[in-house]
Amino acid sequence: MFDKILDKDEQIIETFKPNKTALYVKVVVTSLLFLIFLFGVACIGMFVPGEDATGVPIVWITLPIGLLVLCEVIILICARAWYNKTSYAYTNKRIIMRTGIIGVDYKSLDIKMIGAMDVYVSFLDKIVNKDTGSLRFGSMSSPINGQAGAFVFAHVQNPYESYKRIKEYVEESKESVKQ
Repeated sequence: MFDKILDKDEQIIETFKPNKTALYVKVVVTSLLFLIFLFGVACIGMFVPGEDATGVPIVWITLPIGLLVLCEVIILICARAWYNKTSYAYTNKRIIMRTGIIGVDYKSLDIKMIGAMDVYVSFLDKIVNKDTGSLRFGSMSSPINGQAGAFVFAHVQNPYESYKRIKEYVEESKESVKQ
């Protein structure tokens, strides 16, 4: 998976794959809430108080529901494509994220540049699968400030154990460079 971008002397220490259940639940819940909000706004526009709603054709009620279902199916297809192409790894030189929906994108951060790491366990992670979360990595040029700009291993199984292993390896790597 990562062979295309690895250096000659670079070795993968460990790879991660997002937890499928956590990913799908997050995608479904957030997209449904957004789409239901849009549907509610559309319904309010159709049934303004004081207007006669009896003349509204049934198609104006079923069409938004059909569009809602179509949007949810498209979102799930995109989530499936993202899941299939997403993997995370750390090597003896860097952390690597492989993601994409249509194409494949790689993003990496040198281990010596990692200045901060944290574990983020969302409300949905706690409810759906009590053992998933996200590992976030930051550097001086890409600090951890929410999700923007950070290197994120999303929906990782056993996030606290993974955090400990990666942090230990990062610290060992930095110590060996100092010596």
